[in-house]
Amino acid sequence: MLAVFLLSNRGPAVLGFWPFGLMLTVPLGAVVIAALVIGFLAGLAAHLPKRLAANRRANRAEKRAGELETRLAAGQVQSAQLQSDGRQARLAP
Repeated sequence: MLAVFLLSNRGPAVLGFWPFGLMLTVPLGAVVIAALVIGFLAGLAAHLPKRLAANRRANRAEKRAGELETRLAAGQVQSAQLQSDGRQARLAP
């Protein structure tokens, strides 16, 4: 698909680099593809730090949730033991 686009847009495009006075003539398709790649990389660079931070927050939250579930289960076991001990104390003469 990319090759078809490049072959379909072979017209010349003149690129000038202002501070250097350099002029390049390249195929129009190559200019469009280069602009898309540069835009993709810029977007990725802008988005990646936020995504990595979100992943770190999610991992910490999952770890904390696991710790809290473990504490809750231990508390429920302890509560059941206390209730069982209380019943036995009431039944004992």
